[in-house]
Amino acid sequence: MQPNQIQDLISRYLSGNCTEAEKALVETSYLKYLPNHEPLKEEEIAEDLKLIAANLQFSKPEIKFTLLKKLSIAAAIVVAFGGSLFFAFRKESNYSVAKNNQEKILPGTDKAILTLANGRQIILDKNASTLVVDSIAGISIKKTANGELVYEILNVANSTNSTNQFNTIATPRGSQYTVVLQDGSKVWLNASSSLKYPLVFNGDKRKVELNGEGYFEVAKNKEKPFIVHTANQDVEVLGTHFNINAYPEEKETKTTLLEGKVRVSTANEKALMKPGEQVVNFKSGNTLKSAMLEDASESIAWKNGLFLFNHEDLYGIMSKVSRWYNVEVEYKGNFNNQYYSGTISKFGEVIDVLKIMQLTGSVKFKIEGRRIIVMK
Repeated sequence: MQPNQIQDLISRYLSGNCTEAEKALVETSYLKYLPNHEPLKEEEIAEDLKLIAANLQFSKPEIKFTLLKKLSIAAAIVVAFGGSLFFAFRKESNYSVAKNNQEKILPGTDKAILTLANGRQIILDKNASTLVVDSIAGISIKKTANGELVYEILNVANSTNSTNQFNTIATPRGSQYTVVLQDGSKVWLNASSSLKYPLVFNGDKRKVELNGEGYFEVAKNKEKPFIVHTANQDVEVLGTHFNINAYPEEKETKTTLLEGKVRVSTANEKALMKPGEQVVNFKSGNTLKSAMLEDASESIAWKNGLFLFNHEDLYGIMSKVSRWYNVEVEYKGNFNNQYYSGTISKFGEVIDVLKIMQLTGSVKFKIEGRRIIVMK
């Protein structure tokens, strides 16, 4: 939806001339308020919608955030249209982030380290050559123009002898990367993650090892199931789309299914998943808990260039910020039971994220070098 269409919709909403579906679309921006905060009154909604209409031409799509909370001195009002979020707020106070250095903390980039079976390491970034390895065990390894690492069979006879040769692709903090495996399966790796995989999937299974977070689009092959092994579980598929969040520092592993069927297995339990379902594996007891999600695609917002927080605690949010911007986080105070809902582009400066979170009035930030200090 274009800005002029949005402005027309808001005008019709204010005059009472929009359809019930359009009315619901506008009013959904006022759902999901944080606990213990009253929703906006009708007159406040009308006033802030006028502010949105007046300021639409100044909205920046690259800095998108839904801040769903009634504020005491500033209201962040957001209307969601077709996946794009436009925000406006009353500028009645200064919400600048304290900053002790002039260095900009920029977002992550497409970068990874490829480790070949012989131990050789290759840096993959925008400056790397398009041809990484001409031929190894009958396989070519190329980096495409859009930053993907692609494996292709050159010699079938030679490739069958490479069963025990493994490569590992690892993304440092502040980076992400995509790899297309020999069977055509595609894996997106989030920051601070790694994937170990064979050059060729010979035998009756296709098995890879994940550390961190990855989104998988697995090539279908009923005769050869695809298995993703993490530290405390296996996910078995035939051909499907799913996301696994298995960072070692997190308390649980989350598997979210977007398409097809997968089976999550631990030493004690098994769970057969349906599309739209998420299985949480609690590491402390190695137990599985399943739940249907309202929107499973939220789990891959990171792949689509977004931070998305749906009633997420502050510590979890700052862990994501820390990995993506390659910064350290220090807490001054107890921030338990502080939850936030929001969406913002991953490709702005870190200060963009922090400024908008400060609009809640419940948290403040200070930047010292590459350290973010979280304060009351």
